[in-house]
Amino acid sequence: MNTKKLTRAIEEAVREDSEGHFPGKTLVEWFAKATDGELWRINAFVAADGLVVDRKRILATFIRLVNEGVLELNWDFHCTTCNAVAGTHRHLREATAGDHCPLCNMDFRNDLARNVEVTFTPNAKLYAIDPVYIDEQGRLTMQLHKEKRIRLPEVFVSGMDCLHVPLFREIFDTETLSLRESLHVGQVCIMFTDIKGSTALYERLGDSAAYGLIRDHFDVLFRRVEENGGVIVKTIGDSVMASFKRPADGVGAALDIQAAFDEFNMRENLRGQIVVKIGLHAGSSIMVNLNNRLDYFGQVVNMAARILGTADGGDIIISSDIRHDRDANARMRGRVRGVHKRLQRLKGISETQETFRLVFATSDGAVDGGKRTDFSRVKTEEKGQRSVRA
Repeated sequence: MNTKKLTRAIEEAVREDSEGHFPGKTLVEWFAKATDGELWRINAFVAADGLVVDRKRILATFIRLVNEGVLELNWDFHCTTCNAVAGTHRHLREATAGDHCPLCNMDFRNDLARNVEVTFTPNAKLYAIDPVYIDEQGRLTMQLHKEKRIRLPEVFVSGMDCLHVPLFREIFDTETLSLRESLHVGQVCIMFTDIKGSTALYERLGDSAAYGLIRDHFDVLFRRVEENGGVIVKTIGDSVMASFKRPADGVGAALDIQAAFDEFNMRENLRGQIVVKIGLHAGSSIMVNLNNRLDYFGQVVNMAARILGTADGGDIIISSDIRHDRDANARMRGRVRGVHKRLQRLKGISETQETFRLVFATSDGAVDGGKRTDFSRVKTEEKGQRSVRA
């Protein structure tokens, strides 16, 4: 086994990386010593754990190495009946909503979070896996299938993990689905934000000054989204749509965003000029190709947008699904001092919906005079009526 050509390519990529994405020497040494078993369908998270490197950082590193032509990215689609890899694609545009497993002769539906695994292999021009090893793995898979012992890795990089690396969307912005295909997503948290009174802001400051302020607002917001594991799906005028794998991450980002704009307005002496509204909802969705970009489609998106429409400004409104998520509630503790329930009719939604307005800590960190919030008790707000204890 000779990995010198591969490791030289990685060393070159490390030298040219001015942004410091690579964990440098540690990664080079790992590839230099790696066996065929370690280089065939590399599990980035397992590699990160072995190197004691942050998982998100190593995944971003591998994605950059794909862009540099050092590694190749594989979209592996596991059969949901037997767990075997039923299909592998180099590009997301080759993926389909469902696949057929030749081993158990079953059709199955793909879910980006559950059965779509992202793995990496060296570029064949730099290092070729021994065909004998690949044949052995094929025979082993057949044997394990007969014995019904194929298992998904306990830790693996899912399609959603990969798509929530900002660097992936940045450098592979054309990596999208076929126009006629979609992929199911079992759970995603969608955030919509908007600026209160942006039209008046333009009138008050003038187009040039207001536009500069809006751009600064995007910088602040994007940073807080990414720090909480989210990605920006798109901007629509002054509004932003972002996605998160978990409701807790969306709640954390929303709280960070509001705190950041408290500080921003104080620092820039613009108190009250950048007032952000935030709406959050979580649920199942489908990922599609809209305007040649990866986007979400379905009721979870509609609900999040309608929930944003109920915000007054400087607040956070969440859906019932997020309110009852255990991890999301844990993220609120110490930062949210009240949860006000609203019973509302949302435009285009037939049934009355429960939404919740978060009363969060002020920018100086004071939360109800230091008292602990009782999240089991909420206030109920109905439009036109005074708040009552539920």
